[in-house]
Amino acid sequence: MATIEEYTGDNILISIRKTLLYFNTETGQLPDNEQSRHIRKKIEEFEPLLLTLDQALVCIENADVIALGERVCRNINPESVYTESVFLDDLALAMIASGKAQRATFDDAMKSLDKHTCRPLIISRVSGRYQEICASVPSECVYWRAEKKRNKLPETQSMITP
Repeated sequence: MATIEEYTGDNILISIRKTLLYFNTETGQLPDNEQSRHIRKKIEEFEPLLLTLDQALVCIENADVIALGERVCRNINPESVYTESVFLDDLALAMIASGKAQRATFDDAMKSLDKHTCRPLIISRVSGRYQEICASVPSECVYWRAEKKRNKLPETQSMITP
């Protein structure tokens, strides 16, 4: 399971970089081998869910702490379009403390996500709780790349309970 410590350090980037490199070397569907099973397991641990903007706003509204920061994987794609992630609760506090995010209000988070309504919103589990909302860039996102390799994301739920 991805942890807050992985987000505040460099381990999450190392894992994402290795996964994307593997995806780039495999054409078509991922083979049924040890490495592919490991990647599938790691992605499933995030339990990524597609969200509507309204569902994302409910999650933000229910959070005790909100922070905005550069999406974690953008470091791998520095030339990509800038989008902010919304970090919630314990992850928000840790990202603020590490200098990777700034405290935000509900309105700040709403405006940030509203700027990127053309991008799919994904919420991910970090340290066992849904704590990151990302306006994803499908061509760069490890979740979307996994979906292209036939590792489908769970269907959108009508309501997310963080």
